Amino acid sequence: MEPVSAALIGPVCLLALGCAVAAVVLWRRPAGPGVRAVLARSGLLLATQAALTASVVLLANRYFVFYATWNDLLGNDPAKVHVQHVQPQHAAGRLVQRAVTDLAPKRAGHKQDPAEDGRVDRLTIHGVRSGIEGEAYVYLPPQYFQRAEPLPVVVLMAEGAPADWLRDAGLPSAARGTQPMVYAMVRIRGAADCMDVPGRHATLGGTYLSQDFPEALASQYRVARGGEGWAVAGTGAGGYCAARLAMLRSDRFTAAASLGGRFGAPDGDLYGGSERYRLAGDLLWRLQNVPPPPVSVLVASGRDDEQARRFASLARPPMRVGTSLVDGSPASASQWRDHVPGVLAWLGARLRIPPAE
Repeated sequence: MEPVSAALIGPVCLLALGCAVAAVVLWRRPAGPGVRAVLARSGLLLATQAALTASVVLLANRYFVFYATWNDLLGNDPAKVHVQHVQPQHAAGRLVQRAVTDLAPKRAGHKQDPAEDGRVDRLTIHGVRSGIEGEAYVYLPPQYFQRAEPLPVVVLMAEGAPADWLRDAGLPSAARGTQPMVYAMVRIRGAADCMDVPGRHATLGGTYLSQDFPEALASQYRVARGGEGWAVAGTGAGGYCAARLAMLRSDRFTAAASLGGRFGAPDGDLYGGSERYRLAGDLLWRLQNVPPPPVSVLVASGRDDEQARRFASLARPPMRVGTSLVDGSPASASQWRDHVPGVLAWLGARLRIPPAE
């Protein structure tokens, strides 16, 4: 699906140029006293200003994709996403709408209580914009059931199953000592899962993760509505995706943590033959050629990771980059287990809920 401005950029820019030329050429003709002359010159100015403003707005939307479709712009999507709370299917194939009790934390000798232990939900999310159906696990901390205020959200991405963050990375134990946050875990098979890939095998993974997925969570849970309360983190390919999503969609995410991720353009037929689009996915190139976004990124990598060092050295305000160097080259969530508590604390310190929420 093309951004809302894609088919209009050329004609509107030409119209803006034509209006500007017409204003210069015809400016002297309506000279003189009288209402007609004033209206003629005012019309030239207003038409030129409107056309120039429209072209700037369309170019900005083309680059940042604030609105993905006409329905998105006009507000005609009454049901943007559909969420199902599901358990593994029974023999009859029915989906049971309740929490996933076998993954939820439990105190020894006590019955499971969300207000004391938290809760784990398994979701199936159907993205109307992207057309993607994805699975996610959501960990709701005990504080979610103890208070009425919305909580910040951290989206966690790994190349294994979404539940790997629960089993291998040590959630929810790793979340203790940080501000209460909702953790949403999704699976990333590769960099294409967080990109809008053009061409014959087109997918809208970037649209799913930056629009469909956050809106699904916000419609289902009491969480932050604005980007100041959202962060994203990932390991391996998920680490690249975390940094990419934060840098390209700073309106949706204010902080990211890349654990063992790369920062160059991913290899493969992902760009529809467009060198411009390939460069847009090269995060090192972006830091050198595009104004930096107002986000914070934690780069956790091996001490000999040249890409990670270069990424950190290229960042400049308003973007801020922190580093965490470790021995070896860990990639999976389980290999990062000892570092996850520090990563979550770093992210939590950068998230906030505006008072209006």
